Amino acid sequence: MNKWSLKILSFLIFCLLSIGVNANQNELVILTTFSRDPLIPLVEEFKRLNSGVEVKVVHRPTSSSMKLLNNQYIEDIDLVLTSSPLVISRLTMQEKLVDVPTSFKPPLSLSTYILPKPNKVVTIGYSGAGVVWNRDYFNNHELPEPTSFTSLTDPVYFGHVTMSTPSRSGTTQLMVESILTQYGWNKGWQIIANVGANLATISSRSFGVADSVAAGSIGVGPTIDSYAKNLKRKLDYIDFRHDEDLTLMPTYIGFVKQKTEDTYRQRFVELLLSNEIQTAIQTNTFAKYSVNDTKLLHGKHVVLDLDALMEREHGIIHLYDVLITQQLPQLQDAWLAIIQARKRFASSKLALIELDHLQKRLFSPPINQSEFLHSMQEIFSTHESGNTHKPEVRAKLAQWQHTVKTHRESTISNVIQSVRNLVQGAGL
Repeated sequence: MNKWSLKILSFLIFCLLSIGVNANQNELVILTTFSRDPLIPLVEEFKRLNSGVEVKVVHRPTSSSMKLLNNQYIEDIDLVLTSSPLVISRLTMQEKLVDVPTSFKPPLSLSTYILPKPNKVVTIGYSGAGVVWNRDYFNNHELPEPTSFTSLTDPVYFGHVTMSTPSRSGTTQLMVESILTQYGWNKGWQIIANVGANLATISSRSFGVADSVAAGSIGVGPTIDSYAKNLKRKLDYIDFRHDEDLTLMPTYIGFVKQKTEDTYRQRFVELLLSNEIQTAIQTNTFAKYSVNDTKLLHGKHVVLDLDALMEREHGIIHLYDVLITQQLPQLQDAWLAIIQARKRFASSKLALIELDHLQKRLFSPPINQSEFLHSMQEIFSTHESGNTHKPEVRAKLAQWQHTVKTHRESTISNVIQSVRNLVQGAGL
């Protein structure tokens, strides 16, 4: 399991210990990976309809150590609300979720994008993803409007992009996996690394991308549509465009296994699926598409494979960090050197061919897919892919990271030197 997924699973223990959750008959406890604020209207409506019920929403980002949930603490939670298929699937593998009522079966049109076992989740809505940008910022910097994630590889966006990372954001992880699925391992990583080279900053949270764009401190970035929708309602200079290269992301609810059945959780889900709420979630701060809204369900968005996600989830976030996060200044320097050299050699066909070659070297992954999967199998066992706290796993992972990072550093250094040699050789 990747670092981000484990954080989501492990922070529950921390939260429960710190807030003292004790399940009782008049209480509904919801663990969510979403911000608490968008849920407030839904919770208040539920409390209005169910007099005397107390609803606790447990959401607390944490950097606490990676630990799996134990039965004692998870029994205090009634529902898990998340857009992460990996979190739901891990809970399913640990047999911590019960089957949901068959009456909550989702529409067939959305089923392609529902990755966990359908009998283990209720889908209450979905989101798309794309690029959000600040129109005023773009006008001031004379930038062309972006059309997709891949359009952010254009050197014109150098220093104008922000993005979160798979280790910090589950939605970002799904975006990265979408690009790898759509374009394949080599081309996919070239696109991802190229966008990374255009980054001005790395956002610590997924919602930070849209917030930074709205503040005007940065121009553009990839995000889920929920954040962009909320901003567009308040700020007329915010634009957003969906990207079909990025998968659709359903919002899941899982029923946690308990000793006694809690009737409130079924009522809560029934409320969320009611016509009134399904209409409201498209316009309130929750900002999801209704399960009955087929606007984005035209079959063109990338569909991910859950088995592939789970097989490589932990390694992907480490590879992204080695390729981009840990090398960002050097990556920016190398990319800027190529950009500037292209301008100098604009009329030299041979020089431009050489720069094409250097650009491909700079952005190509330092490890092919088969080598990557083989390394992950050696580091993690099938059922222990998230046990990075184990000394033997940590040691193997550190050695792999060091090897890949060393190769990456050498490549970047060689590209920078090659560009210098090209410029010096031309006497420029």
